[in-house]
Amino acid sequence: MTCCRVCQQAIKAPSLTAPAPALTSMMTFVDIPTVVHVCEACGHSQCDDLPDIDSFYDTSYRISLESDDHDQIFAVDDKGRPIYRTDHQAALGLNLLNLPDGAKILDYGAAKATTLRKMVATRPDLHPHVFDVSSDYKPAWQGWVAAEDQATYTVPESWKGRFDAIISHFVIEHVAAPVEFLKTLRDLLAPGGRVLLSMPDVAANPGDMTVADHLNHFSTASLKTAFALSGLSVEAIDSTSFPGAFFAVATRSDGAVENPVRAEEIASAVARALEICGFWEKATGAIDGSARKFAGRRAAVYGSGFYGSWIHSRVSSEVQLDAFLDQNPNLQGKSHFGRPVLAPDQVADDVEVLFVGLNPLKARNIIAQVPALNRKGLELVWIDG
Repeated sequence: MTCCRVCQQAIKAPSLTAPAPALTSMMTFVDIPTVVHVCEACGHSQCDDLPDIDSFYDTSYRISLESDDHDQIFAVDDKGRPIYRTDHQAALGLNLLNLPDGAKILDYGAAKATTLRKMVATRPDLHPHVFDVSSDYKPAWQGWVAAEDQATYTVPESWKGRFDAIISHFVIEHVAAPVEFLKTLRDLLAPGGRVLLSMPDVAANPGDMTVADHLNHFSTASLKTAFALSGLSVEAIDSTSFPGAFFAVATRSDGAVENPVRAEEIASAVARALEICGFWEKATGAIDGSARKFAGRRAAVYGSGFYGSWIHSRVSSEVQLDAFLDQNPNLQGKSHFGRPVLAPDQVADDVEVLFVGLNPLKARNIIAQVPALNRKGLELVWIDG
């Protein structure tokens, strides 16, 4: 018996179980099975805890430390140019928060705090603060965040009630107690202060359901419930401005917050979560079958992110995997699992099979825009069959 991380109701049985190893968001493997539980009471989905989770985030979890210009592509514009995640996050944050002059703003779970730095570059009047559970990112904060406005491991008691705004990008999915996490943010806000959270939208990005260190897979229903239980009033939950993610804004409340979630929202979230769990059971069988079908053939994987890494783990012992293909210029020329990362138009002419490691909801449209991948003789293998 497992309890829901949000509403604490009992969950009788897992909806997805896959054998070890499990793949993390850092494209590393941990020797645990992937187990997903779906809560029928609030529409939340969750994975089992990682072993020694505090040590994992302190010493193993590393976001963009490789170089100063490392960033993640979240979309490609209509001219094929990459749009980087932190640029878009910064613009969305300034738009959604509508910050007053001189606002005190905290990046909670900041990593290198690239998004906040870009917000401050646009709005030099802002007073930035940063916090993270690792000290590895401190060099990235120097020169633009005052030393007294930096904290690691423990938030200073003096910060309670200080902030006009808090941003926390792609953090809450990692925490074992999300309601307690949100209560911490609420206590750091000044009266009327607002929090902006981003997190994966598993309904729009089904791969998130199997990410080992994403302990929480929020639906709009379970997110509203978590906010209400934390003393935060929802202003907006935006699932369209950042494909595959929620951007949510909530305000500190000094009284009880009524949960605005409707029963039909919960039922819809549960149905979608169970559908995604079923998808991954089917996809695993299909990719394993394709690995056997194309055994010994020269192949490549499109995408060096989560989906591509997952495919690699299923097929690399069977096919002759030459390379990963990726549109991100910061990844091209590097290696991933010992294979080179190339631009898509650099795929070798004698590669016979391309495994498409992209969000299946977008994969076909993306591949259709790359002429080099639509040549005769190149067989495309899709995660969803």
